[in-house]
Amino acid sequence: MMPVERLENASSHLNPGITQNLDSQTAKIEHHIESDQVAGAVRSKERGARGIGVLLAIWWRFLLCTLSNLRRRMLRRRLADYAVFELHGELIERIPETPWWRDLLPGNRQPLSLEYLENALTRIADDPDVKGAVFLLCSPALTLAQAQSLAALFTRFRQMNVPQPKQIVAFIEETNAAGYVAACAADRIYMTPLSEWNIVGLRVGGLYLKDALKRIGVAFDVVRVSPWKTAGDMFHDATMSDESRAQFNWLLDSLFADIVSAISQGRKLSKQTVCELIDQAPLGAERALAADLVDGLAYEDELPLLLGRNKQPATLKPYDKVKRLLWRTLRKPGRGAVGVISLEGAIMMGSSRNLPLPLPLVGGQQMGHQTVQQQLRDARQNEWLDAVVLHIDSPGGSALASDLMWREIDLLCREKPVIVYMGNVAASGGYYIAAPGAKIVAQSATLTGSIGVINMKPITEDALQKVSVHRQFLQRGANADILGEDKHWDAKQLEQMKASVQHIYREFKERVAAGRHLDYASLDPICNGRVWTGAQAKTHGLVDEVGDMHTALELACTEAGLNLDEVRVINLPTPKDKLPAEPLA
Repeated sequence: MMPVERLENASSHLNPGITQNLDSQTAKIEHHIESDQVAGAVRSKERGARGIGVLLAIWWRFLLCTLSNLRRRMLRRRLADYAVFELHGELIERIPETPWWRDLLPGNRQPLSLEYLENALTRIADDPDVKGAVFLLCSPALTLAQAQSLAALFTRFRQMNVPQPKQIVAFIEETNAAGYVAACAADRIYMTPLSEWNIVGLRVGGLYLKDALKRIGVAFDVVRVSPWKTAGDMFHDATMSDESRAQFNWLLDSLFADIVSAISQGRKLSKQTVCELIDQAPLGAERALAADLVDGLAYEDELPLLLGRNKQPATLKPYDKVKRLLWRTLRKPGRGAVGVISLEGAIMMGSSRNLPLPLPLVGGQQMGHQTVQQQLRDARQNEWLDAVVLHIDSPGGSALASDLMWREIDLLCREKPVIVYMGNVAASGGYYIAAPGAKIVAQSATLTGSIGVINMKPITEDALQKVSVHRQFLQRGANADILGEDKHWDAKQLEQMKASVQHIYREFKERVAAGRHLDYASLDPICNGRVWTGAQAKTHGLVDEVGDMHTALELACTEAGLNLDEVRVINLPTPKDKLPAEPLA
C-alpha cells in the first residue's frame, strides 16, 4: 500500500475533509477489494453477502476515483514535466507485505521495488501531460539480474506511447556495472563533470580459510556429490580448486558478455569498442562523453534546463508529489486473477524469519518450510486464483525443507498453472523447489543450477583444547556422535554419510528430470553441483525463458487462457489461519 499522503495545498473548491488522502484511500480500497476477492474467499460460506460487499466496494472506489480526478483537474497546473525517482540502497522485486499501521508512522519509507516502479511508470505513461521520468542513480545496490529487470522495465515504458514515446533519463553520480547496464536502456544518460566511468570489468574470488582454521584447531569433514559442489570450499580448501576455477570462468564469460551486450545495444557501439573501453577504464567524464558512453555532463540542478524546450526549463518533481496529480483511471473488474508468492532466503525447517545479522552461506533472510506450506496450500485451495507465479530468490539450504516445499508446489501444479520466476539466485534447494513449474523464467544473469548435495560439519575439539576447555560425552547407539563436533567421522560413518548424500542427490535429479522432461541418465554433465547463469541454464534445458517478472506473468496468463491486461495480479500474503494438508480435489 502507498504511504498516507497530505495535500500540499487543499483546494478552496473542495472540502478538505473529502479531498484529504484520496489517493491513499483509493489505493487502500483497491487493495482490500482485491484481497476480499482473492485471499481466502474460497473458505467463505456467505457468497451472496460477499458479492454484495464487493459491489459496494466497487461503487465506493468509483466515488473516490471521481473525487480524486476532480481535485486533480483543479491542481493540474502543478503537474511536473518529469517525475523523479531516486534509486539508492537495495531494490527488491515485489512491494513488501507490511501492516497497515506502518503507513501512518512519520518517516516510514519502504524499500523501493520493481513492482512499485512498474506501477508508477504505467501511471505516468497513461497521463498525456507528463513527458517522462528521471532516474537519479545514487549508487544503488543492484545485482546484474536486477539491472536487467530494470532495463526491461525502461524499454517497456518507452514502447507504451508509440508513436510519441515518453522519455527515460538516467542521471549518474557514481557508476558501477549493474547501474550502468540499467542506465543504457534509458533515452539519455547524464553524468556529473567529476564522475568517472568505472566499468572496469568483473572479478571474482574468495577467502580460503583451511590453513587459518588449522592454526586455531578447527577442521571440517565434508561429503559432497562431486568437487563441482563448491559451496563450502572456503572452509575446507587452502586454494581455489580446478573445478571452482573452471566454474568461475564460465560464469564470468557469460556475465561479462551480458554487460558488453547491454552497453553495445544501449549506446549503439560495437562490442569490440565496448571491450576496448572497458580495458581502458576508469575513464574521466570528458572521455566518457567523447566515447558516446554518456549524452552530457551536468549537475543535478542543471537537468531542468537540459530537458526543457525553447530555453524554457522543464519542471521536475519527485514522483511522490507528482502521483497525486496524475489522472487515475478506474479499471474495470478484471477477468481472472494471478497470485504471486515470493519465496526468498535460505531454505530452513520451521517458520520464515529474518536474522538480526547475516550468516556465512545462509544470509539474513530465512525461508521456513511451514510458512511456505501455508502460502502454497492457501493458493491451491483458493478458487479465485487462475494461475500462480512463484518468485524464487534462494541459494538453497535444507534438503528436507526443500523437499517438503517441493511437495506442496507439485500439488499446486496439478491443479493450477504455476510459473516460476527466478530472481538473483535460485540454486541448489532454490532450483529443487522450482523444478515442478510449468515454465521457468530467469534473467540472463540469474545464478541457478547447483543441482547437487553437500554435507559438512566442523571439528572443534582441538580448538577447545588450545584454550584448556575439555568436554566428555556418554552415548548409547553406535552413531550417536555422528553429528558431533568433537570427532571426525570414522570409515563406517563416512560411508553412511556418502550413501545419504547420494540418496538425496538421486531424488534431486528425479525431481529435475520429471519437472523439466529431461532424460535422467543425461543429467550428470549439467548437474553434480555445477552453477550456471540463466542464459546458460536455458541452453541446458533448465530454464524455459530469459526475461523478468512481466515475462512470467504473461506466461501464467497464457497457460490459464487469460490476457495480462485484464487480470488482477495479487501478492499473496501468508494466511493467518493454519491450513492442514488436504488431498487433491
